[in-house]
Amino acid sequence: MKKIKVVTVGLAVLALFTGLGRGQGLTLNFGNNEGTAIEFGGNADTFQFTTAQNGYQWNITSESGGSSAVGLLGSITGGPFVYGPITYTFGGSVQSATVLGPLGELVISDGTAQLTGTVNLIDITTLFQSVGVINASVSINVSGITYTGTNPDLRYLAANQPASLDLGFTFNPGLSLSQLSSGAGGYDAPYSGSISTIPTVTVPEPAGMMLAIFGGLSILWFSRRK
Repeated sequence: MKKIKVVTVGLAVLALFTGLGRGQGLTLNFGNNEGTAIEFGGNADTFQFTTAQNGYQWNITSESGGSSAVGLLGSITGGPFVYGPITYTFGGSVQSATVLGPLGELVISDGTAQLTGTVNLIDITTLFQSVGVINASVSINVSGITYTGTNPDLRYLAANQPASLDLGFTFNPGLSLSQLSSGAGGYDAPYSGSISTIPTVTVPEPAGMMLAIFGGLSILWFSRRK
């Protein structure tokens, strides 16, 4: 019986330390608005996001870690974005290129105020899977986020920057990056993606850490004597 008590208290102390200072992450999932797409410029080696009549390109469809931003409209402006030479791996099944620029801007509107941030597009990749299916993605960093509105999730996003943005798209029939980089262009595809903050783990202050250690050891000592 004593062993069970000691183990139980030990687990409680461990839970105290593993839970200390752990921040909750936030992920905003979005999909393109009707009539919008990611558009490739053929042999110009460029891509951009087309804009709907309402002035926005996509909307937030769901969230993890929040709920107040669902339904808000957003855009990634500043294109067309230029990418460099294509790298071929796995026999050409994976094709990727570094995005050279320019920097773009992330915009999310709460209906009254706008969240804005600087978009740095890192790379673009297409992956051939099977039966002509091409999965493609763009990796993006978002920094310099500003927001003066009252939406809780947008305030959290601004307070916990930088954020990462991952965007995926599929052409039907499938087109690889080399094919998207040939001809006159105007290759359009629907897309979806997510904007995420990185959960933070803060280190407890020395005084608080020592107090927790002392309290935990004291509980263990009394449990063993009992």
